[in-house]
Amino acid sequence: MKKCLFTIVILLLVFNILRAQTVILIDNKGNRNQTYPSVTETNSAIVEMINQVDTVNLYNDIDWMQQYVRDAAKPEALIVQNYLLDKFEEIGLETYIHNHTATIGGTDTLDAGNVIAIQPGTEYPDEYIIISSHYDHPDGPGADDNASGTAGVLECARILSQHSFKRSILYIPFNGEERWMVGSFPFAQKCARENMNILGVFNLDMIGFWPGAEYGDITMYSGYSYISQHLFEYYQQVANLYIPDMPTRRFSTMDSYGGDHMSFNIYEYPALYIGDVEYQYQNIHYHKPTDTIGAGVNCFALAQGFVKATIAAVAELADGWLAPQDFSAVVKDGEVFLSWNESAETESYKVFKDNEFLVETTENFYVDKNFVEGEWHRYYVKAVDINGMESVDSNPDSVFYTQPLQLPVAYDFDNGMAEGLTLNNDNWSFVNKGLKATTNTFDNIFQIAEFQWFPIADSIENVTFGLKIAKKLYPMWTSGESGQPYNVNVFVEATTDRKTWNKLAIITPSKQNQWEDFSISLNEYIGNEYVQVRIRYEGSGQGTTTISDNIIYLDDLYISFDDVGINDIPIQENFYLSVSPNPTYGMVNIMTGIEHPYNIYVYNVMGVRVFLNDSFSDGVLDLNHLPKGVYFITVRNGLDKISKRIVLK
Repeated sequence: MKKCLFTIVILLLVFNILRAQTVILIDNKGNRNQTYPSVTETNSAIVEMINQVDTVNLYNDIDWMQQYVRDAAKPEALIVQNYLLDKFEEIGLETYIHNHTATIGGTDTLDAGNVIAIQPGTEYPDEYIIISSHYDHPDGPGADDNASGTAGVLECARILSQHSFKRSILYIPFNGEERWMVGSFPFAQKCARENMNILGVFNLDMIGFWPGAEYGDITMYSGYSYISQHLFEYYQQVANLYIPDMPTRRFSTMDSYGGDHMSFNIYEYPALYIGDVEYQYQNIHYHKPTDTIGAGVNCFALAQGFVKATIAAVAELADGWLAPQDFSAVVKDGEVFLSWNESAETESYKVFKDNEFLVETTENFYVDKNFVEGEWHRYYVKAVDINGMESVDSNPDSVFYTQPLQLPVAYDFDNGMAEGLTLNNDNWSFVNKGLKATTNTFDNIFQIAEFQWFPIADSIENVTFGLKIAKKLYPMWTSGESGQPYNVNVFVEATTDRKTWNKLAIITPSKQNQWEDFSISLNEYIGNEYVQVRIRYEGSGQGTTTISDNIIYLDDLYISFDDVGINDIPIQENFYLSVSPNPTYGMVNIMTGIEHPYNIYVYNVMGVRVFLNDSFSDGVLDLNHLPKGVYFITVRNGLDKISKRIVLK
């Protein structure tokens, strides 16, 4: 497992690698609303599986790996990679190596890759469950970190591969976790690009250390981000049912500490950290030459418990009956349109409104014509099988308005109002004529400010969303320009169906507690009858060394179109914006009619400001220093601004 014990030099090197890897925006391909089966009684076949977990196998695999210092970029990592390939192939699994192009420390390259072993599902082979670990370790035997978790993955594969399941299982020991997740991150990115349906990731990382009898009975812990809360609740239910004498609890600290699960969280794939780091500070062998069997790994009963819990949770999920997924409620023609994905093994669906049964249907959609305007209505659906049994609830969705937001629109929050803007919880407040979101760092961060829905007519030529933002974010677990791979940042997203929220920009204010302006194009949504935009501020808790709050401030939110910037405060001075030639090779004539110097900004298509002149006068603007592409030129005159799109050839 990666922690803050690496040297500053290595951190900076890897920081630069990730900056290069993470500037590409990829929509959230996972399903943060994934639901899981409700497991209330044990399955005798699964009981038989977990009874096969053999600590001798765990011991032998850990003992073999601890003989090597398995630094990710060294030959020893390649030796272990091939050992893992052999182990998976011996039990009949198809394997391949996912290699990637990470370069570390100038000349070091990762010749060893991620080891992928595949157990195809018999009925839903395109639905995946992942059991993962990392096999690299930079500065010692690494018996607990993380030969133990990798041995656990091998034992899970040995037992589960003897059985057939409806869904596919991937067994993945990653390389490069200790180099800041440079192995798992490109793999998770690959999964997102290919739109893989991953139901959950169970990441075994350090499973063999227990601090002693003074801490009571042996207890298993897991950590999760907000995205993975439903997966943790499912895992905890199953683990406590099958292994009641070894309770499963949430970490009291370190939810966001480094681990390969976090690479999947970036793309909203639910993923858990499963391991012994609840007691990391009691483990004097962590990242030391003494991390060996008997010291770093001193409790094979705990390791066995983690493996049993993972096998039980994966087996139940691989054959489980799932509730309908991707439930959403949107407005069409003044009525609420409910839709969801078809659920396998289902005869019909029961639709609920405000926790009361509404209708039963065999279709995977329903139109509610009896909506009361101006009141919140909460919807969800259950699947019904051939025997009349009902699934658990789908994810819920709520509707307040059937009438669209009238554009253009702006919010300055001076009156402490935000009509047409939905705030997801009580952590939002109006402060100093702005909107403030405060989240204590001891819990997971999840703040959303969501615009009411609106159409964008075909006749509109240009649509822009803009805002002012200031922040106080603690950066210990953020890295790179985009804040990845730790998912602690502010995102602007849009949707046309409330199922997939497309990432438009990652808002990264460059200064603490200072206002900065951003504008983002919505032109790709021109012609859509239903569009929503939201600001999402999210990250895992426990990511700092202080109990202070993380805070963002928002102001002057607007959506404007037809190349006209808007503000609901009367303009101070009439002006216009003429940009020519357009397209241009770099030299642009700017005319506004403003008779004094003014501020001029240039933003790229992700809303990142790439140029500022705070004392510009009408004349020639030189943009030759910018790469070819599409940009937005914005002129600000006091409280008002106008934007024009320009193409650099």
